[in-house]
Amino acid sequence: MIARMGRIGDALSRMRAHDASDGSAGTLPRLDVVAEALGLPEERVAMMVAQVRKNGLDEAQIAPMMQMASSKGLDPELIMQMLTGMGASRARVAELMRAQGILSDEEASRYIDEDERLQTERLAEERRRKRRERLRKALVIAFWILVWQGLDLAMNNRLVLAGPIRVMQALAEGIVEPGFWLSCSASFARIAAGFLLSFFVGISLALLSHHARIVRDFVEPVISLLRTIPVVSIIIMLLIWVGNQMLTVYLSFLIVLPIIYTNMLAGLENVDPRMLEMARCYRLGWWRTFMYVYRPAFMPFLKSSCRLSLGMSWKAGIMAEVLATPKPSIGKEMAQARTFLATPDLFAWTVVVMILSWGFEKAFMALLDALGRPLGSLLGVRDEKEAKVR
Repeated sequence: MIARMGRIGDALSRMRAHDASDGSAGTLPRLDVVAEALGLPEERVAMMVAQVRKNGLDEAQIAPMMQMASSKGLDPELIMQMLTGMGASRARVAELMRAQGILSDEEASRYIDEDERLQTERLAEERRRKRRERLRKALVIAFWILVWQGLDLAMNNRLVLAGPIRVMQALAEGIVEPGFWLSCSASFARIAAGFLLSFFVGISLALLSHHARIVRDFVEPVISLLRTIPVVSIIIMLLIWVGNQMLTVYLSFLIVLPIIYTNMLAGLENVDPRMLEMARCYRLGWWRTFMYVYRPAFMPFLKSSCRLSLGMSWKAGIMAEVLATPKPSIGKEMAQARTFLATPDLFAWTVVVMILSWGFEKAFMALLDALGRPLGSLLGVRDEKEAKVR
């Protein structure tokens, strides 16, 4: 171990001299150089680095190595470079070296202060980058709004195009009316009900199809049929079968179901067989197997399908309402605005649909992200602090 530490010191000294010669002084040691100094394969060194980055520095293991390296005259700066090159923070390494008597309080404080300064600078730079990004997006949006308003002024025909000022005026007039909120609530409830129904049915059918081939043989033709039937044909048939009031719910359900089912089934089939074998070896129950093995595999597929189908459900649902004009609904208001050539009202309702769709997507995806996080208490896993206390 001591000989290896000495070789690391020689390698780092060579690297520091090389960095100084090409103007890149202060860089961290490369993986191949450290591997050569240790006399180990790069894969082994990479595993060691990953372990330190994942679990941090274990004082019980690192402290003896520090003492031996210091007793052989290895420069503290080289020890610092080696450990920080493995992903440890300079402040943490300085604290351990001070505890072992390798660094004085003044030297350790200097390293800690420098690390805090660098972290503060990184956070400040990150905040500046985010502000620049938000400003850039705001400028792009403002540019297109100005283009929109310019076209409205150039055409000067409110029957053809309504600019943002006219749209905001129409929206402000509609918000104060009770019928506005009733229409928004009714359309939101219908589309959300159709999407949630397809979400749960699609997941259930995918689970059954994954575990029973006979179920897949019966379900696959229906899913393929729903993919190929034109949306207008579905709307006409549903108008005959269920009427205009429930049309939006059934249409959202039928449009979204194939997307949820297909992606969920693909996620279930993406499970690593070795993970399933390990679960069987450890005799995990069906609940833990589902949460530990299946859930990480299908969650990316499910999130992707939901992100796609949420927008489609709103597009299909509003289109169905425009054709069927259920009362009350946003689609009925848009159809009425089209009939009377009230273009500002039509644009205002379009803005309302965009806001409702965006809000529903953000809320549902946040809920899905929460469900994708570890559920330790439900799985019988103790909290880390509780485990340490016990």
